[in-house]
Formats: sequence, structure tokens, C-alpha cells
Amino acid sequence: MRRRLAWIVIGSAILILCGCWDQQLLKNERNVSIGGFDQGIDGLLRATVSIRDIQVSESGANDSSEVHSVLARSTQHARELLNQEVSGGYSPVKIRVLLLGEEFVRNHDFLPYFDVYYRDPKSPLNAKVAVTKGKAEDLIRIRKIGNKTIGLHIDDLLKGMEQTTAIPRINIQTLHPLDRGYDFALPYLVNKGGMPSLNGIALFSGTKMTEILNTDESRLYLLLSDSMGRDLRMTLKSKKINASNSYDYVTIDVKKIQRKLKVKVSNKQDISVKLHLKLRVTVVEDPSNHLYDITVMNNLERILSEQLTDDSKMIVHKMQKAEHDGFGIARRLMSYHPKLWKQLDWIKEYPQIPFDIRVSLQIVNTGITQ
Repeated sequence: MRRRLAWIVIGSAILILCGCWDQQLLKNERNVSIGGFDQGIDGLLRATVSIRDIQVSESGANDSSEVHSVLARSTQHARELLNQEVSGGYSPVKIRVLLLGEEFVRNHDFLPYFDVYYRDPKSPLNAKVAVTKGKAEDLIRIRKIGNKTIGLHIDDLLKGMEQTTAIPRINIQTLHPLDRGYDFALPYLVNKGGMPSLNGIALFSGTKMTEILNTDESRLYLLLSDSMGRDLRMTLKSKKINASNSYDYVTIDVKKIQRKLKVKVSNKQDISVKLHLKLRVTVVEDPSNHLYDITVMNNLERILSEQLTDDSKMIVHKMQKAEHDGFGIARRLMSYHPKLWKQLDWIKEYPQIPFDIRVSLQIVNTGITQ
């Protein structure tokens, strides 16, 4: 009886468990680690990919890359052309980073070229997306930085910058066109003598790039948009703005942020925005070394608060001029004032909206006492 019961259980398990009929072995694939889109001739797309190869020998593993570029009508067409050049099975499912050339995103709606990623169930939706000054192909053809291929190097670079609140956390999935009501920003990379380097963020209006913020501006932009990463460190002027002495700077770590954003509609059509930040910070470097004096510390809090407020107003002015709604003002109007939203010409209305910006800062730790 027990034997019969055992055979029944085994037979049931065989019928329930599925086989590996749809498996794809990595050893049979040529995997892309990084890809890029640039503007091609005659309206075509220039697609570039770097294929990572790991060769293992007695002396150890050797990491190398193989670069291919094609002119294509679409992303899927580019894959077909690349497959004709690449020995073995071409596979984009392990791509880590997708680069977009600046000329391409300034002149084109690039999201239609992402359509294939949203339709294919094996797409790497967690792949990071960044804009490059010049052509994306130029960065990809660097091939290798130290012991890392260019794809691994840029992927690690972007991960580190996300943690320090230098760039927003964004990938192919978060760019999906179904989630609208705000504008996104992408990391902006430059080629410094054969070395990829972060140079701020690229602001988009809809799906076209319109402005660039440098790295200092991008950190404050992320604070204003309530997108702080694990850490945030800033070096700010501690005395006169026009002074050039390095001792007139102080470095702070932001420990806690309190953000209040309110969109107000008066007279059924007048829109205004109130955005206030309260920062609790730690001083990690103060060359003047006078923070033991409470009067000096209070004065420093006032100076830094005024400086951050002025910088924030300048950033918001750039955003409005670039028609970049990074705070999701449109989404709030869609949700709470749908009738007004249907009457608005948002492209014309957004740059005219008055913003009440205020940043206050409190020093809670100077490295000695709290």
C-alpha cells in the first residue's frame, strides 16, 4: 500500500512539474553589455552595441568586448542587422546600460525606439539609461577602462552616482509612457580623454531633451523633487559669494529632509506653487574651525539657507524655461483640478506659474557635539 501511494505521488509530481523546453543557455548566446542610439543619415537610426566576452585560461579570466554599429530603420531592424554580423546567437537580454546621443534626443522623440523593450518579455527593463555629449558610439568604442569593459564601468559609475544623489534612479521600465504628468531627467555623460565622466543631468520636456544641469545643480534638483538617495554631500560657500579663498567653503551631509509641495488654484484659474524644504545637516568639513561658537553656527545656517534658496530659485527658473515639469505639477492638476486641466495649454501656462521657493537649514552635528 505504501509503495502504491509513493508511485502515485511521484506520478502526480511528474505531471505537474514542467520541463525546460524554453531554456536559453548563456553559453550559447553573445550577450550585449551596453548599447547606444545615435542620429543616422537620411533619418535612419545608428545603433551601436558592445558584446562582452569572458575567456578563461590557466592564467585567469580575460574580459574583452566586441563593438558593432549598424544603420537601421528601427530597433528591431537594428537587432536583425547586428545578428548578421555577430558570430553566435546575438542576445540583448543582459544589457546593463543604454546610451542616447545628445543630438538624437534633442531632435527626436526617442520613446518609439523603446517599444521593442516593452513588448519583449525577456527585455532588460532594469537597464540604466543615460545621455551622452556627442555620440553614444564614441563612448562605447572606448571598449575597456582598466580591467572592466565599458559596459560594466558605466553601470558601476551610474550606480555609485545614484547612491550619492547626483543622478535620479531611472531605467527603461520607469520611462514607460503610460506614467505621465511629470517630466523625467537622465544622467548626462561626457568623454574626458577616453574616460566616461558624469557631468550632471539632462532635462526633458516630454520626450525631447531641452536643458542640462551641472552636478551641483542636479543634487539640489533631486532634493527639490524629493528624490534623495542614500547619501547627499554638498560643498557650499560659507562667506562672501565673490570670495575665492578655499577656506570660505563648508562641506555638509544632508541627514534628513522635510519637503512640502502645494499647488494652489485661486479664482478657478490662477495657479501658484509653494515648495519649502527643511534640511537637517552635519558639517563634515569646515576649514575655518569656528563652529564651537553658537553665534557663528547660527550665522552659517542663515548664509547656507539663503544660498540654497537662491540656487533653488535659479534651478526652477531653468526648469520653467526648458518646459521641464520635474515636480509633477501637471499630475496634481490632473488629479485635483481636472476641469481646469482640460482648459489649459500646459506648454504656455507652465513657464508663467509663480513658485514660492524656500530652503531652511539646521546644523545638528559638527563632528564633535550633537
